[in-house]
Amino acid sequence: MPDSVIWRRFHRNCIRLYSRSDGNTGGNADDSVYIRLTPAQGLTLLIAIYVGGISGGLITATLINIPGTPSSIFTCYDGYPMAKNGKPGQALSIGVFASLIGGTVSALALFFIAPPLSKVSLIFGNWEYFAVAFLGLAVVISMASDDIVKGLIGALIGIICGSIGLDAVSGAQRLTFGSWQLMSGLQSTALMMGLFAVCEILIQSHDLGKEKKDIQMGKMSFMPPLKEMKGCGLPIALGCLYGTGIGILPGIGQNASTLITYNQAKKLSRHPERFGHGSPEGICASETSNNAVNGGALIPLITLGIPGDLTTAALIGGLMIHGLQPGPLLFKTNLDVVGAIMVAYFLANIVMYVMELGLIRVFVKAVNIKFSYLFPAILMFCLLGTFALNNRTFDLWVLIISGIAAYVLTQFKVDMAPVILGYILGPLVEKYFRMALTAENGNFAAVLDRPIALVCLAAALIFLIMPVCSSGFRRNKNKLNRLQEQGN
Repeated sequence: MPDSVIWRRFHRNCIRLYSRSDGNTGGNADDSVYIRLTPAQGLTLLIAIYVGGISGGLITATLINIPGTPSSIFTCYDGYPMAKNGKPGQALSIGVFASLIGGTVSALALFFIAPPLSKVSLIFGNWEYFAVAFLGLAVVISMASDDIVKGLIGALIGIICGSIGLDAVSGAQRLTFGSWQLMSGLQSTALMMGLFAVCEILIQSHDLGKEKKDIQMGKMSFMPPLKEMKGCGLPIALGCLYGTGIGILPGIGQNASTLITYNQAKKLSRHPERFGHGSPEGICASETSNNAVNGGALIPLITLGIPGDLTTAALIGGLMIHGLQPGPLLFKTNLDVVGAIMVAYFLANIVMYVMELGLIRVFVKAVNIKFSYLFPAILMFCLLGTFALNNRTFDLWVLIISGIAAYVLTQFKVDMAPVILGYILGPLVEKYFRMALTAENGNFAAVLDRPIALVCLAAALIFLIMPVCSSGFRRNKNKLNRLQEQGN
């Protein structure tokens, strides 16, 4: 089993480095191998790919500001500025260490508290999912409190992009303009690679004619320096808590977990102004959370037979290929397979840490390649990865057009985070709200009987009010200061 984990970890990291932007792509490359393995060996392979697919995304996010996976978007905000400040090795070592902590904690949750935690997910219905998604949108707006208008514009653009295609509830066409290519919506990988990769290439192309200063590796150690990790305890704890907890809830996934964790870490930090400028706390919050989701998502899979996210849905297929049915009976009929899943997940996180830490020096050398060589290669891999997912030329147009549009928006100081998060969360809010109303015959008051939903909605209201109150407080404070100056 360890040999299988090591090989698959290496294979998956290679694929992730070239921005194949979901957790399923690497697994497809091993389908022909998988069917020849025993159930324990095959699931070990898939688990190693699963862990590597998420963790490997931090490498390109940190070094070239292009997230290898959508869940690595927030790693870009602090990992890349730290790398630009001459600390690429430290940024990667902090990210890899946070990934290890998040994965290990969720592995312990998988070992010890899988059955009781899985029961919590059964409480969640349409109202709860609506409230969680709405809370996420409220968080997006509060994050844009420095310029709330531009933040709202970005979120609205994202919601519109997420609304293109067939209505998730009624099946009606929306914003397709008669094009059958748009009936399935904008492919998420193409859109996100455009908003980040192509946009970043266009932004940094301004420096093509300038002499590039080589970034030095700096000192490296097996553990990140304690002075760099100062204040990271809270973000790591939040990442483990939110990551594992949200992973248990079917269909939420890494994106929402990372969003909530990053925002909470920023609000609770003693130095929130450092977030987005190379803060180790920001890297820890993002990487701990998106790796902790992995173990959490496995809990409902093996205990209830319900996938926690899209990638674990593929693991159900892996079980069924061998004639195994995920769920409570799996513990009675195939306890060895359950044990293989748990041990493989734990070992994959350990091997991930050792391998990525050992290869950091190799990764950093990519930063020192000339822009004129690096950017065409990045663009080529983005195009190849996007096309390989669905074999559609239309997705390439989405990639290019969204990249150009993102570049124009950045010139007007519109942040891409609200755009991405509006695209992800907007459809979820609409879908679960409409499903909840349909189930209750249009009676919105039914939400009053759902305490978890009420708590989330109350928290969302607080997030929406806080920017307005803080803005009013600043205006009154400035007015008072001016009056005092006039009096003097």
